[in-house]
Amino acid sequence: RVLTGNPHLAVERAERRFGFELVRLYDCGTLDTRRLAVEIRDPRVVAVYSQTLSYTDGISDDLEAILAIVEAENERRSGAGLPLVTLVNDSCLAFCVLVHNDGRGGRGCLRLLDLAGARCTTPLIVTLDAHKHLGVDKGVSSCVGSPGTLSHLAGSVRVGAQPTKGMLVRALADLLLVGVDGYTRIYRELAEQMRRVEAAVEAAGLAVVHRSHRAAGSSVISAEDPAGVLMRKLKRRGHSFASLFNLYPSDPARCQYGWSLSLTPYALRDLGGAGGGATALEVFLRDLGRAAAEARAADSRLATLFSANSLPGILLRGGTEELYLFTLLWRPGLGRAAASLVLRRLFTGLLDAGVVRSRKRADPLRELAWLAVCGVLLALALALAVSAAPLEQLGAHAVVERAPAQQDGGERVCRVDASTGVMNKHKVRGEGGVSPDV
Repeated sequence: RVLTGNPHLAVERAERRFGFELVRLYDCGTLDTRRLAVEIRDPRVVAVYSQTLSYTDGISDDLEAILAIVEAENERRSGAGLPLVTLVNDSCLAFCVLVHNDGRGGRGCLRLLDLAGARCTTPLIVTLDAHKHLGVDKGVSSCVGSPGTLSHLAGSVRVGAQPTKGMLVRALADLLLVGVDGYTRIYRELAEQMRRVEAAVEAAGLAVVHRSHRAAGSSVISAEDPAGVLMRKLKRRGHSFASLFNLYPSDPARCQYGWSLSLTPYALRDLGGAGGGATALEVFLRDLGRAAAEARAADSRLATLFSANSLPGILLRGGTEELYLFTLLWRPGLGRAAASLVLRRLFTGLLDAGVVRSRKRADPLRELAWLAVCGVLLALALALAVSAAPLEQLGAHAVVERAPAQQDGGERVCRVDASTGVMNKHKVRGEGGVSPDV
């Protein structure tokens, strides 16, 4: 068993890949230390997975409290000759948090290896992705372990491939060029801008998800977005997000949908003429304010009759309907089966439908309109050809159709004019009085 809070999706994939049981112990997104102290005494527990920065909502686990609980359990197991519990710490996205929480000057410490010290008996594994924040090639990731945690993997099959020598040389060159002081300066500026983002999100009428568990320097911002309205409007303006759903499963009345935005120093680049002299982040904040104003102006009374978490509420507000489908995947049953079918067909079409036709046709709309006109003309020509043959055979004469006896008696007479193809239908009354029927 592996105990965790609300981990990265890769942890769930590892659960299926390696066949262990993943137990979620979360409280407002973070690993619940009270429940952890109880569950860790299970002898089947082999590891605890913690996060310095959650990719989902930008919050941080209480690493100091978690380490204390795991260390106490390992001391007990060590005395009983039982296998120790390994503490895995995910810092892949947390470089900015590590800069701002170094344990100096009264600041808190979220650097697990510094917290552990030399006398810690708990096996520790810390991950950090240099390509996310240090400006190096993608794939240059680090996995640091305390003595004895990684050596047993020697000769084993590992997923993926090691970075090439060229990638490592470029990574070292980047680190030496920027330096410790340079990275510190860059990420202090990023943290300052993140405070502006939080203020802008709240000014737009949105709530920051799990705000109380955000650490200084968090570079991920997550916001509640009723019905996913702002997410759709901002995507149309060229911004992309990670979708959030089922935010508060224990409280269905709360807003369950939102979006997450992860920022790096690249977001502080000057867009020049494309952005009117603003940075990419400033363009996003400007679009966020405008989208929020549009959403408030477009809200209708009919939409307020339905919950923003329901499918009718999402559709009437012009929100993001796939969030509702994602929520159905959370629980087994008919809803999951239906949502899975829709999503699989959708993504199969997106991924396997071939080359986009607009790349092969210079003016597809004009060609489509021309094909439509030709199709209509062809249908008219076929209709005239089919109707012309029997009319020539009939000639200009009357066809008498014997009708069943009616209240007023008489017969129906259909007069066909072969030259025009017009059929005049009359009803004969009495001794020859004719009156139009159709």
